[in-house]
Amino acid sequence: MKLDKIGIWSEIKLDIIREYANAFTTIMRKQAWCQGYAYIDAFAGAGVHISRRTGEFIMGSPLNALEIKNPFTEYHYIDIDKEKTEALDMLTRDIPDIRIYKGDSNEVLRKNILPFLTYETKKRALCILDPYGLHLHWETIMDAAKLRTTEIFLNFPLMDMNRNVLHKDLLSADQEQIERMNKFCGTEEWQNILYREQKDLFGQTYQMKIGGNIELGKWFRKKRLQENAGFKFVPEPVLMRNSKGGPLFFLFFASHNENGKKIVNDIFNKYRKYL
Repeated sequence: MKLDKIGIWSEIKLDIIREYANAFTTIMRKQAWCQGYAYIDAFAGAGVHISRRTGEFIMGSPLNALEIKNPFTEYHYIDIDKEKTEALDMLTRDIPDIRIYKGDSNEVLRKNILPFLTYETKKRALCILDPYGLHLHWETIMDAAKLRTTEIFLNFPLMDMNRNVLHKDLLSADQEQIERMNKFCGTEEWQNILYREQKDLFGQTYQMKIGGNIELGKWFRKKRLQENAGFKFVPEPVLMRNSKGGPLFFLFFASHNENGKKIVNDIFNKYRKYL
């Protein structure tokens, strides 16, 4: 199986998630009321990557979560790629409390994992939503938010959006790609944020792009994650860029826990200087 190659921005993302996961379990293990704390990786991959920078193997988030000082009480790893789930199973088969699912992450999360993390269970969870592109559906984010037990890290995939959807003229984008964007955001409102209807000299209508990535990120943070999904605490995300300065993705964190927000803010601010 060919392993994914990742850039420094992805290595930083892994460091951020690992650092917070360690803080999360350190806090949760001290709570007498807590009946367990789950780590969920919805786009888990094979568990190992290759660094573009060094050519060395890099542990992915599923394996990083197993290396922290205070382990989670359960682990849920999902991927739609059979080769990747088989590789991950081989790497983790001797470790208890791990379940690996081969399937669509939206369906698996909503049917097989999130329903068992209700507030009444007295469990808490850290869920990593790191899709390869526009493969995540808004309903999945909403289900996690409604529980009030689950914190999320979310990769907001700007590169996929800019390449396939957010053209200078929206009407030039494939309708199927626009629908993927609608499903990810849970609304068509992003079109009003980024586009205005115009007419050319011949009276032809087109949708002219007037906004950019920053406006889109601000809207998604406030209107979608905070106001619509109802997450109480959503720090300013980290914007990851490639070596040429091109935007790759926003890394969002969303939670109902103010302590989580404070810890993530400190972690985000520590890494911003490298971006």
